[in-house]
Amino acid sequence: MAKNTRKAAEYLAKGIKAINAENFGVAKMMLVKANELDKNNPDILLRLGQVLIASGFARDAVEVLQRCVKRKPNFPDSLLLLSQALMEGNRIDEMHAALDKALAWDPTHGACLHAKVTGYMNAGELELASEVLDRAKDIDQPHPLIYMSRAKLARAQKNYSAGIDAINQLLEHPKAFERHKRSARFELGHLYDALGEYDKAFEAFKIANAGHIQGKVLHAESMISMWTPEMLKALPVSSIETERVVFIVGMPRSGTTLTEQILAGHPQVAGIGECSLTGQMLRRRSPTSLTSEDMDSYAKEYLDLIDQRVGPEPTRVIDKHIGAERTLGFNSRLFPRAKVIHCLRDPVDSCLSSYFQNFGVNVPYSRDLAQLGKQYVAHRRVMDHWYEVLDLEIMQSSYEELVDDAEPRARALVKHVGLAFDEGCLKFHESRGHIATASSVQVRQPIYKTSRQRWLNYKKHLGPLFDELGEYAQQDSLADT
Repeated sequence: MAKNTRKAAEYLAKGIKAINAENFGVAKMMLVKANELDKNNPDILLRLGQVLIASGFARDAVEVLQRCVKRKPNFPDSLLLLSQALMEGNRIDEMHAALDKALAWDPTHGACLHAKVTGYMNAGELELASEVLDRAKDIDQPHPLIYMSRAKLARAQKNYSAGIDAINQLLEHPKAFERHKRSARFELGHLYDALGEYDKAFEAFKIANAGHIQGKVLHAESMISMWTPEMLKALPVSSIETERVVFIVGMPRSGTTLTEQILAGHPQVAGIGECSLTGQMLRRRSPTSLTSEDMDSYAKEYLDLIDQRVGPEPTRVIDKHIGAERTLGFNSRLFPRAKVIHCLRDPVDSCLSSYFQNFGVNVPYSRDLAQLGKQYVAHRRVMDHWYEVLDLEIMQSSYEELVDDAEPRARALVKHVGLAFDEGCLKFHESRGHIATASSVQVRQPIYKTSRQRWLNYKKHLGPLFDELGEYAQQDSLADT
């Protein structure tokens, strides 16, 4: 029985307001309070599930959204969010089952059809994605996201003019929301870029990013002043010894997914994608208050998650969560035998590729070129600090060297994680597994070099980025021109 439905409704309204402002910490707090006062309200459960996914708690979101579906069946939106939470947990068959159930209730549901197409594309199943869209051809007045799906599939199939036509139909759609149009402009930018129409591409990306709230960048000074050698020495070390854990660190679009897929081509290696668990652990309590028992408990919780995701068989498991540089100090005490790979790419290419990517709410600093430059500098400063103070084995991996001469670099990566080389590491693009990142289409291809110094096509637009990158742009990018 609800304790206080009126107060619960007030918290729900505050939670929705915080969601719209992308303040997910406040949103989560408000919605948890709302749920405590009205546990069976499906509207509260739906919004709480949405916030849990957005803030990296997808496992918790599954349970919340399953309750929501039970309380309010025949509601595709709850199944849509459930499918997203399941995807984040790599529960792909269950993801498709949830979407199929939603589409059984409403075969015209555009967002569910779009999710279905995206799921197949992330698994490299372009024919199955095309079949979904073929079934949607007879829908009168299709949802705007149907046009988005058509555009994405057209780009994957290199039918760029068809993709542009689909995007223009979306932008003119009377029921398209601003969020649909923002996503459409990102896609339009990629289509124009593929055609070599760079000014049109940049304008599309600029308009798309202008529609988002700008986020804060990493504060390097705070990280460095907190994680001193003295603080690290005082933090207990977990007694659970394991070499299974491999952390891949890097700015977005720096080759982290490519590196993960090369290693995951090895029969003894698996990836768990972008797992935010160690970051969540850091937010639970101050690190200085943790005991040896706490560290052992955290390590066991993480290893249990690995077993849930990939089973006990892989001897190495890769975690490449965004912002991993924030957690390396903690990780070094949680898993002192872990290996770390630090992916580096031409700073301007890395930042520009991030600016061109629709990360949604996950990488808010990517929406402004100056912010991206500041984030890159902060990332490098923090990583330089970790190289000095951590005992972890950190290997630098250059994206440019990797694509120039893949085999010796792949061998070095495999050796770094303590395994013998396997030829499967050079055939990663043949994998049929699900890849839920911005690079899912690219890593279905053999290693290619076309993205090197891509920024030269956009040089006249990049003044704010160069200003913030400073010496990093000079030493790593401009020296090559």
